[in-house]
Amino acid sequence: MPQGSVGGIDITGNCPNLSSTGDQGEDGVSHIARVALPIPVDEPFDYRIPEELQRDVQPGTPVLVPFGPTRRYGWVVEITDHSPHSRLRSIEGIVADGAVIDEELLELLRWTADYYLCGIGEVIESAMPKPVRQRKLRTIRWVRPSDQGIASLASAEPEAVGKPAALRRNILQHLHLHGHPMPVRRLVAECSASNSPVQTLQRHGLVEIFDALPPEFGIPGDSRANQTPWENPAPFEPNPQQIDAIDRIHRSVEENNYQTFLLHGITGSGKTEVYIRAVQKVLQLGRGALVLLPEIALTPQAVERFSERLGPVAVLHSMLPSSERAAHYERLRRGEVRIALGARSAVFAPIPDLGLIVVDECHESSYKQENSPRYHARDVAVMRAHKLNVPCVLGSATPTMESLENVRRGRFERIRLDERANGRPLATIEIIDRRKETRSAGGGGMLSRPLVDRIRDTLDRKEQVILFLNRRGFARNLLCPQCGHGFRCDQCDIPLTYHKSKARSQCNYCGEHKPIPSSCPGCQFTGIQQRSPGTERIEEALLTLFPGVEIDRLDRDTVTSAGRMESILRRFRDGKTQILIGTQMVAKGHDIPGVTLVGVLDADIALALPDFRSAERTAQLLCQVAGRAGRGDRPGRVVLQTRQPEHYALSCAAVQDLDQLLEQEDSVRRMLKYPPHGHLARLLCEDEDEQRARESAQALLEPMKKLQLAEVQILGPAPAPLERLRGRYRQHILLKCVERMPLREVARAAVQQKPRWSSTRVTLDIDPQNLL
Repeated sequence: MPQGSVGGIDITGNCPNLSSTGDQGEDGVSHIARVALPIPVDEPFDYRIPEELQRDVQPGTPVLVPFGPTRRYGWVVEITDHSPHSRLRSIEGIVADGAVIDEELLELLRWTADYYLCGIGEVIESAMPKPVRQRKLRTIRWVRPSDQGIASLASAEPEAVGKPAALRRNILQHLHLHGHPMPVRRLVAECSASNSPVQTLQRHGLVEIFDALPPEFGIPGDSRANQTPWENPAPFEPNPQQIDAIDRIHRSVEENNYQTFLLHGITGSGKTEVYIRAVQKVLQLGRGALVLLPEIALTPQAVERFSERLGPVAVLHSMLPSSERAAHYERLRRGEVRIALGARSAVFAPIPDLGLIVVDECHESSYKQENSPRYHARDVAVMRAHKLNVPCVLGSATPTMESLENVRRGRFERIRLDERANGRPLATIEIIDRRKETRSAGGGGMLSRPLVDRIRDTLDRKEQVILFLNRRGFARNLLCPQCGHGFRCDQCDIPLTYHKSKARSQCNYCGEHKPIPSSCPGCQFTGIQQRSPGTERIEEALLTLFPGVEIDRLDRDTVTSAGRMESILRRFRDGKTQILIGTQMVAKGHDIPGVTLVGVLDADIALALPDFRSAERTAQLLCQVAGRAGRGDRPGRVVLQTRQPEHYALSCAAVQDLDQLLEQEDSVRRMLKYPPHGHLARLLCEDEDEQRARESAQALLEPMKKLQLAEVQILGPAPAPLERLRGRYRQHILLKCVERMPLREVARAAVQQKPRWSSTRVTLDIDPQNLL
């Protein structure tokens, strides 16, 4: 692999944890497999390949191996003739119908493990749904006529071939006229029969019964999904800027050249239409496409648009039932479907002959996985496109400073979309200074009178409203006004959130919950106050203010499944719901023409977070949610409620132009060497004992300082902003460096150090997006 940089990410050679080192085994064995197991261990394990398996065992092969007193399922990641271990156990066998990892995907998994300094087994575990790894797919019985059965129908004397009764002949004729395999259950229902005649036909060789995926995943053996997809007409003709964007991406697709395009388009500028036409071109060339989305809530709308225009798509995200997710995975792997659409982990989708990768809303921090392996799907997507030499399209109305810096350095090619696709102007934005609002209309002070008036006017015009508050529950804080007692989580360093519908207070991190006492446990005062209202309380207030109006709420408390989420969004798209309240699930990607008013109830929530990206993310989120208004024929209006109207993040969002913010942020980050002018790594030590957490963090300094790399700045150790989570105290160390390689060298030295205490958990995050 060449040395260099792709999208600001360095490309290394062979992964050090996969390299062949050491001497040959003492018995002269020359066939050794390095096997990755789905456990949090950096190094793969060496096993001898038995002579009878040497032809069949290749990189990517799923195998069963002895591991301690048990057997484990793993994947061969390398074949070598060297091992540092003189006594090796043998592979027990190949998993006959296991999930094989192809060469292209295995190389990407290797790179991910190496770059993020984690075990390749963990990466494989994250990339593959558990039912895929274990081959536990939900199947049903299908039936199709055999050649002998079709011949019997043409025979003048059907009784001579097994003497079928009239019912069996009727079943065979019905199956033949259908033209495709049928589920057995459907066949017997349509023929008013039982399973017995079908089984008799099978015994006589007239039909074949087999197991396959349910019919919602297509007809077994139907090759139409691999043919040129149907091309339904577009809802509108693209404008000149869209045509230019489409042409530039098409040229890269046709030339099969790697190029990362930053599609920088304002909200409503028609980025999705550019994606669809780019994918359409790829399908016409007989290749596959991958489309990544930042929120599971955006999946139903995206599936509807892409499948309506381009044919069947495979959907991959964590809220799907595991068997259904595995079925989509299998259809992709077999080439039955050539478009994969999903959230973060879909970046590893097994798409044969992949020709294009699209990352929508590429600025979103949700593309970063917050548990091991801590990869960033956007960056992995760019690397996958580079390895395959295909284009990658990163779309955003509010690109990150890192993406814009990559444009400046020539790593990305920027494509601008500066006008809305339908010619409508951006929504007008009104700022309400809550410091001047002495009285509110309800919702615990979150619904100002001007906002309620705007909602009422909008409803009178039979238009729709979105209200955004990035805080769920009924109240974020419970407090006794007499003695000051606060209700906090016993396991975490945060207040409990009151959920009225559940009649309890709950920690949104660890899930601990308690009943609400009738009086303060400290002073017995009965007037406990509820502060910092959430979406649940806003919903209750609106039901009182607007009786008879259909209101829905979209947050993690109401979205308990993919079906529930789709139902809420479909009701709103169909106009059955007039007001939709939600957290950031409602803030981006939704294109609902009936929405003409968006209310941001507390624009300041994220500004107080101890994170250098807080201003940038606040402005991005406000611009995104403002873009939900006025996407149809009627003009849109946005109301921002804030107590800091003079903050530059708010003033930039008010004009929906981030240039001023980027100029102000850039000078500060350049001085402090924060991204995009430097690189970060974070080490986190967690322990149930506070002293042990501090000592373990302090012990990590020793191996890092021994390297004597002055260009790497070490900040800490210090208590993390959330000092205690899930019963563990947290100490963190932040590493800063202008170059990536020295930073990763220091980080690697730290994680290879054995923790001071066995109870301490040490985690490493390369390019962290969350510093809490």
